[in-house]
Amino acid sequence: MKKYFVAVSISLALSYQIFAEENPVIKLNETVITSESFGTNILRTPKNITVITARNIKIQGAKNIEDALRGVAGLTAYNNMGGSDPKISLRGMAPGKEEQSILFLLDGIPYNSTVDTGAVNLNLIPIDIVERIEIIPNGGNVVYGEGAVGGVINIITKKGKNKKYYGSFSIDGGSYDLKEYKVNLGSNLTEQLSLDLKYNNRRQKNYRDHHTRDIEYINLGMEYKENEHSIYFDFQNSETEYRFPGYLTKKQIEEGKIKKSTGNIKGKEKLRIYRAKYEGKWAKNLFFNIAGDFKDKLYKSIDEKTNTVSTIRDTESFYISPQIKYQYMPNSYFILGGDFLKGKSKYRYKKDIKTETSRKSVGVFLTNNIKWENFIFTQGYRHQKIKYDVKDKLYPSPNHKQKILLDKTFQQDSYELTANYLLSDTGSIYASYTKAFRAPTADEAGRWRKGYDVKIQEADTFEVGGKLAWKNWYISGSIFHTRTENEILYIAYEDGKLGKNYNLPGKNIRQGIELSLEQYLEKLTLRESFHYLKHKIKKGTFAGNKIPGVPQYIYSLGMDYRILDHVIWSNSFHYYGSAYGNYDYHNKFGKQKGHTELNTSLRYEMKNGLSFYGGIHNLLDKEYFTPKLNAAGTGMNYYYGSRRNYYIGFQYTF
Repeated sequence: MKKYFVAVSISLALSYQIFAEENPVIKLNETVITSESFGTNILRTPKNITVITARNIKIQGAKNIEDALRGVAGLTAYNNMGGSDPKISLRGMAPGKEEQSILFLLDGIPYNSTVDTGAVNLNLIPIDIVERIEIIPNGGNVVYGEGAVGGVINIITKKGKNKKYYGSFSIDGGSYDLKEYKVNLGSNLTEQLSLDLKYNNRRQKNYRDHHTRDIEYINLGMEYKENEHSIYFDFQNSETEYRFPGYLTKKQIEEGKIKKSTGNIKGKEKLRIYRAKYEGKWAKNLFFNIAGDFKDKLYKSIDEKTNTVSTIRDTESFYISPQIKYQYMPNSYFILGGDFLKGKSKYRYKKDIKTETSRKSVGVFLTNNIKWENFIFTQGYRHQKIKYDVKDKLYPSPNHKQKILLDKTFQQDSYELTANYLLSDTGSIYASYTKAFRAPTADEAGRWRKGYDVKIQEADTFEVGGKLAWKNWYISGSIFHTRTENEILYIAYEDGKLGKNYNLPGKNIRQGIELSLEQYLEKLTLRESFHYLKHKIKKGTFAGNKIPGVPQYIYSLGMDYRILDHVIWSNSFHYYGSAYGNYDYHNKFGKQKGHTELNTSLRYEMKNGLSFYGGIHNLLDKEYFTPKLNAAGTGMNYYYGSRRNYYIGFQYTF
């Protein structure tokens, strides 16, 4: 690892002297649509925003969204169930509730549903359909509503090209019987109308027995454009089947009994999404858009030992959000919008329907953006009303003596104030205050700790930061302080055993620094990111303890080198610091060691549209585990990370 740091240090020194062909100022002027759906550039965005483009994804050899997100300052990507869907955490959100505190968007529409668990399966979105990913820590609560406490991750998919016919197809193979087939086809039928089809089929095993993941995805889309108006429709169907290898004990690890499975559960998930979006310019200074979707999701877990269904969760939801933008002065405007979400979810355990939940949410927001000379001031306000109806379908029966588990309505406000100073076209500095919130998901509300009221989680964040394009450098960073009150956690009880959901009393503190650097050389691009987080539980049984599962230090290093005109070599190194095991709120079992990961990839692109590529993940074959407190609170279970694995493939684009 020392040699790796020396090489990077030498390259950084050289970057002062070598003239870069790429201009980092261009990066500052990239248009992003997450902070506001009508679009603005990175320079004017008063957040520590990161943008990952399709080109970045291709060059760096990312095989899924989890891979693509590694390296983002303040973000942790890990697997907490030894083979299930990847988990993403921003700014130290506690494991087990990280996804409920991040709002995932798919083309600007919420992807993780608060009608059920709030969890998101990123495996259902093939990386090949992604045009770019925009990550905004501590942003989006005013515009998008509940859930965006840790921030927003917007996955923006590819749309049609300006060609009569276009598309690509590719085949990948690799370790653990990896087989993947990808097809993207499209056509502009007329100057206004285009159609596209995307298909992905992936099959793969893993190092441990009973560890597989099979995914099939299809998307049909249609877009119609007329002058400055456009309307888009699409249908997505995603299906995945995966097997969990189970956890390992410390004794099994010490004895080297790792490969054999300790689990027998198979999971199946099917997701259908129907989406529509309209965007239009109604007048010189008046813009309007409206987007919505209908989701139908079915999840099953099956005990393969007895061949019986263990759990079923069936969820339907409808969402719509209209927004209008009015520019009342040059470079000054307001956006007025709202959203409506309605859904229901049925949860079955074994043979009986256990709970039936309906959840309805209505929100309205207003943001105002004023530019005065080089200053940009933004004010934002949201009001949201959320209604729950959670019924116990096993009532009346022993241990089920309450028919209505929750029938409650919440009304909540969020605010945002920012000041952004533009340093001509080369950089900006900003200061911001946000008050964000999240309400319990339907699943959390239905499994609440008895005797404890259900409350809204609130977070106040103060942040200063900036962006700078200097010579061939791009620099972005922030310092933040977050106070979270009534944090919703699935937490250990006072005796150490795992319990149910409830609000942790008092406030938790998170203070941190994020820094991202890029250097553009003639044939070389270097990337570095660093994250430091100081965190503490301030009140209650666990007062003074660290939040478990949250490392204090995370850093990443990367390099993309164009060896020849058509050959690119990419490397990335990631370090995750030590942390207390997931759910160990008592900090009883000591800090669990962190881990490192080194990945490498090579890509050869021909002029005729044909590309060949390959890569190795975990090149040094480092063994690592994700520790998690067992249900009895007596020790840690360990979930095995991925060992060294390779892939090769080819793609033809036309």
